[in-house]
Amino acid sequence: MHPILTDRRALAAYVATWLALSWVPASILASPASGRFWLALVAAAPPTLLLGVGTLPLYPLARALPLRPAHLGRVLRIQLALALAWGFGWWLLLAAAANAVDWAVQGVPGGPLATLVEDRLGALVAVGVLLSLAAITFHSLVASARRARASERRAAAASLQAREAQLSLLRAQVHPHFLFNSLHAIGALTVQDPKLARRLCALLAEFLRGSLAMGERGLVRLEEELALARTYLSIEEIRLGDRLAVALEVTPPAGDALVPALLLQPLVENAITHGVATCAAGGTLSIVARTTPAMLELTLTNPFDPDAPPRRAGGPGGVGLANVARRLAACYEGASLTTRREVDRFTAVVVLPATLEEARHAAAQDPHRR
Repeated sequence: MHPILTDRRALAAYVATWLALSWVPASILASPASGRFWLALVAAAPPTLLLGVGTLPLYPLARALPLRPAHLGRVLRIQLALALAWGFGWWLLLAAAANAVDWAVQGVPGGPLATLVEDRLGALVAVGVLLSLAAITFHSLVASARRARASERRAAAASLQAREAQLSLLRAQVHPHFLFNSLHAIGALTVQDPKLARRLCALLAEFLRGSLAMGERGLVRLEEELALARTYLSIEEIRLGDRLAVALEVTPPAGDALVPALLLQPLVENAITHGVATCAAGGTLSIVARTTPAMLELTLTNPFDPDAPPRRAGGPGGVGLANVARRLAACYEGASLTTRREVDRFTAVVVLPATLEEARHAAAQDPHRR
């Protein structure tokens, strides 16, 4: 079906355009200043409108025969042959309409208007061919635009699928790094303090349940991310003891801001593994979350021992930060992860659009909101 038939406004504009084009053959039959012009316009309007409506079935042909360089000559020949056939057919309709007007005005067919149509056969057929070519060109342009939009939709869908696959892979990388450290700690505590080892197992199970459930969601409230981080930090407090302190500051309404699921945990893990754990005396991990009218800013600051041997990815940074940077790039435009390494202190700052939970609920409840 031609897409113009599904849009009332477009169909009305299409019909109005063809009615307006009937002015061209009418002006060939009579001068616009003469009284006979209006009779010519009455005769020309129905055939011209029928030409416009009658060429609508050419749309499937335009879709099947796109104007591509490899087949351009053959397609143009087909279009020209169709235009000639439609042009001559339009002239026959015009002649019949002129006879009908003569009969209505004078009571007999074959009057002066019909005679003018016969006398000006060549000019009128040429007009009919040009109108037919215009119709065919219009249908070809519509078909090309539809193909382009369909191609864009397919490309967007493929890009979205690739991005979702990339995000799934990045989320899956969270667990191996964390499990290695946790299982190592459980193995050490099994001999030294079995009761504490059991508690660590329970915390690990709680963390894994929460992270697996959260990993299936696209966006979560920052408060949920922080709750998962607290469970993780409880595990690390067992491993590090008094060497680990946590300072958390969340300014309203940052807790309700939406963030990609499991975005914060790699940052916290990085701060512990490459930071606090490297210091003999430990230190304080500071987590600050604040919002501006448009952005959410997460700042994590931790100490580290500059003389400690590098771990995994060469000191502060590691795979966790690269993971977060890739996810931000995949999820947002304008989001960023910046890091700053001072003498014995490392800071990571994440900035991303501040979308609040209330806004998501409002959008879900109002189907017309975009």
